[in-house]
Amino acid sequence: METLEEMARGEVFEPQALLPRRRAFLIFRVEDLDRVREFCSFAKGVDPRLDFIDFALKVHFKNENAVYVRRCITKRIEASSIVFVLVGKTFQDCEWVDWEVRESLLMKKNLVALRLSDEPSLKAPKVLRDLKVDLHPWGEGLIRDLTRDKASDR
Repeated sequence: METLEEMARGEVFEPQALLPRRRAFLIFRVEDLDRVREFCSFAKGVDPRLDFIDFALKVHFKNENAVYVRRCITKRIEASSIVFVLVGKTFQDCEWVDWEVRESLLMKKNLVALRLSDEPSLKAPKVLRDLKVDLHPWGEGLIRDLTRDKASDR
């Protein structure tokens, strides 16, 4: 028991343990889930304080449950300090993506669009082009800079 107590004390007094958590909301297409998981694992390795919030959507935008789904998503975006738009191979223009991006910007959230692939045919969706949101490749330096500079503590 003493050993466990000593380990716990050591963890509590680690400088990283005292830093606040950061919540990141993810906008992506369900078809890109494997690549999104890779991104999350990579980003967690760069900044272990990141907690990811995703709301993988399988509901049509105009479905009767859509009002409820939008309300739930709105609460999750409000609770986040940064929003990542993860653009993958299957990321086409869709109403959910458009709405989530616009809702995030209306709430004045820091929004960052990242490529999940280096494939040259990968283009930013219309909503990002219309709102002049840059699409970046993801890498360790970028994740570290983004989480340090753009993710307010929550």
